[in-house]
Amino acid sequence: MSKELAALRMARINVRELAHKFRSIITEIDSVLSRREEARDSLIKSGRDIIKMSGWAINALHRGLIEEARGYMEEMDKRVRDFIKLASDDSFLRESGFVYNVLSEYVEAKVFYSIVVEGDIPSHHDLGVAEVPYLQGVGDALGELRRLALDLMRVDRLEDAEVILELMEALYYEMRALEYPDALIPGVRHKVDVARRLIDDTKSLLLSIKARKGCQ
Repeated sequence: MSKELAALRMARINVRELAHKFRSIITEIDSVLSRREEARDSLIKSGRDIIKMSGWAINALHRGLIEEARGYMEEMDKRVRDFIKLASDDSFLRESGFVYNVLSEYVEAKVFYSIVVEGDIPSHHDLGVAEVPYLQGVGDALGELRRLALDLMRVDRLEDAEVILELMEALYYEMRALEYPDALIPGVRHKVDVARRLIDDTKSLLLSIKARKGCQ
């Protein structure tokens, strides 16, 4: 027997008493996890609906169906409020990647809609979401703006495409200034890097089209 173990003075252990106490602890934890599982299942179902509506709203905007997009937005606003309330009841769920993903999809649609239809950009306070999913959503919205710019080029609206490109670049530079590790803003730095490539590709295409038209 080592000197350390020999020096250890163990308390008198009552196995039955400790097992009974631990059973109470596990029962409490089980109750918490059971409620969390129910809430998680509800969040997953609700989140999938929100993600689908976000996609429908964005596609409607790209097709010029403003009223249809507005309808999706209004319904999505209601569902997101309920979604956030349900997630807020449990800190573990509130900070989960799934909740952030759903809210970032919501932000993407709302930001794209606000820019295209209202000429404005909502803040995270306006949308009632945390900073991280807001930044993630704005990063994704840059991709939708690029898609819009390409559509505008196809119908020869080059000046409008140039405005969209300028806005993309302005938003990109503001987001790039957030020099924080991925642990604090997960996924945001990657989205910013992707945005830079999209902007460069779009700018090259626009310059190429303008140059061809200048030669005609």
